[in-house]
Amino acid sequence: MAIENVLPEELMNSVLGKLYDLLTNGDDTVPKSDDNYLAWLSIGTPYAQEDLDFLINGFTGVVKKQEGDSQELTQERMNQLMASDAGRKYMQAEQLARLCDMVPDTSGIKGTVAMNVWNVENSLSQAYYHTLKFSQVANFEPDADTKSKIERLRGLLQQTVTKKDLITEEETEVTEESELVKKYNEKLENYINVALEYNTHKVNALAGNNPAAVQYWAINASLLRNKVKAALNDWVTNGYKDEYEQIAAYISQVEGRSMLMLKQEYLDDMEKAKITGLSSGSDFYYTSLIPGSFARNDEGWTEFSFSNNTEDNSYSFKSRKTEGSVGLKIGRFTLGADGKRAYESTKETIDKSEFSLTFKVAQVPISRPWFNVNFLISNYWRFDQNNPEFKERMISDGLTPSNGNGMIPAYTTTAIFVKDLHLKFGESNKEIFNELKEWSAGGKVSFGPFSLGGSHESKDETNNLELDESGQGIVVKGMQLVGFKCHILPLSPNPRPDIEEWV
Repeated sequence: MAIENVLPEELMNSVLGKLYDLLTNGDDTVPKSDDNYLAWLSIGTPYAQEDLDFLINGFTGVVKKQEGDSQELTQERMNQLMASDAGRKYMQAEQLARLCDMVPDTSGIKGTVAMNVWNVENSLSQAYYHTLKFSQVANFEPDADTKSKIERLRGLLQQTVTKKDLITEEETEVTEESELVKKYNEKLENYINVALEYNTHKVNALAGNNPAAVQYWAINASLLRNKVKAALNDWVTNGYKDEYEQIAAYISQVEGRSMLMLKQEYLDDMEKAKITGLSSGSDFYYTSLIPGSFARNDEGWTEFSFSNNTEDNSYSFKSRKTEGSVGLKIGRFTLGADGKRAYESTKETIDKSEFSLTFKVAQVPISRPWFNVNFLISNYWRFDQNNPEFKERMISDGLTPSNGNGMIPAYTTTAIFVKDLHLKFGESNKEIFNELKEWSAGGKVSFGPFSLGGSHESKDETNNLELDESGQGIVVKGMQLVGFKCHILPLSPNPRPDIEEWV
């Protein structure tokens, strides 16, 4: 086969062109992705399966006695291990949240260009919080019939009574709960107490460390269960349970149409998702990947391969690059050490006739329960016109291609992971293979967005570079995050001109 020498960046551009089509293009069976472009990390971030434990197990600490740990497993030691494991999971969550909290760079993204490199200059959570905090929303009033119905229903929940001051004997009107609500709360409290009693005896029996508790549950469980059922029936019959909840649901539904209340709910969602980092001491917002188990099995992973065949040769990613963007730079072999040598790029070319690259790739949706895109693209909000700092701000210029203007011109929707990466160079690429081998001794080595091992470490695992010298190949075992799918927001804010009142 004829030698075809190309620069590493040219070869990687072809690889990314094929990968772009795999991740974003579609057909009649699989619709084209709604996401606009891909943003790559400058170097892949290694992840061990254990680094994503919190996605499956939450933040509850689990006792995992380490191999070689000779300490007696006392209750105190178990508590220490559980606390350590819970702390590890919080740190995992913070690392993922901060990666997914970055606002991707959109500068230079034009037309169908598919790529850009990560730009760490802004955070999604901060921009979104400022949007909610310093925005005005349209003030909607319900119609007369709805107002009348709400007033009548509120009258069933509240009553106005006249009370006399014991000292001055002055009479004042006070609004308080109606008899319906008082009965509801009285029967609710009784039900909660009875249910709590039932659960307490059940938990004590299941713990199995108190014979009396086990015996009590075995003998009286049916009586406790009947007691709970009776309390529930009393709540329904005499506590107006169904009536109260129907009234409350209707009022909530109508008032939920209020943009002001909706915005407050979004602020509350952010507050509920806030977690303080154990090491950093700063706040982050809980973010997860769906499904959380993707790292532990091969479901959802797609085999990707690139070699010197006719189909793959048709990919020329550099034809999609734009003037002024990072373009070919992402395709370099980047070589780095432990600080004693500067980072540089190899000057060797690659004979692509003997080159091949294979790995498994997974697209994992990012879940942010605190982030609501519908608010950002709604026509019923604007920035507070009385706030000089924010009144001229933009979320996104809405342009395609984007000029990158705005607080959130784009956001990440999907994380792109790869694993079991295998680079094969062949005999004709021996020089570049030996160069990579030399640099891998203690430094960082990457090919485009893919980490090839070296000294990249996570908390639980080092992603080692394994060299197959006989086959002139590099095998990177393990999983790494290499980039994200990104979605460009339309023009925002884009308020309706016919709204008369803003609050």
